[in-house]
Amino acid sequence: MKRALPDADTVKAAIDMVLEEAATRGHRPTVTAIERRLGIPHATFHRHYADLIDTHFRPHIPATTPTTAQAQSSEPDERREANLARLRKENTELRRTLALYEEAIRQLAIENEALRTGATVIPLQARHRRTSPPSS
Repeated sequence: MKRALPDADTVKAAIDMVLEEAATRGHRPTVTAIERRLGIPHATFHRHYADLIDTHFRPHIPATTPTTAQAQSSEPDERREANLARLRKENTELRRTLALYEEAIRQLAIENEALRTGATVIPLQARHRRTSPPSS
């Protein structure tokens, strides 16, 4: 058994109510709110009332102003680029530090094994290539 669909005037009244409520609450009006008010599934509503959405709903939606979050996200590219450059530099320094720690662990593992087996400990040259002194 099919339920009768509301007529165009009822849908327009629902659209007007949703627009008014959204303006009162400071929210953006949505088609979903209209569908809920009428108790109609989205596909059915779109199939039968798409023309009312285009002619009666969309023209009455107030223009949006960018929120502070959106305004902050459009910060100057220079600032973002400087931040990226700083992060890349930190990443490079962390990779160098990790390589030094890996070498130190390797040396200690060799010395530990030599001491456990009673062998003579011979200090080895580090494998890393350092071109500049460490920064503090």
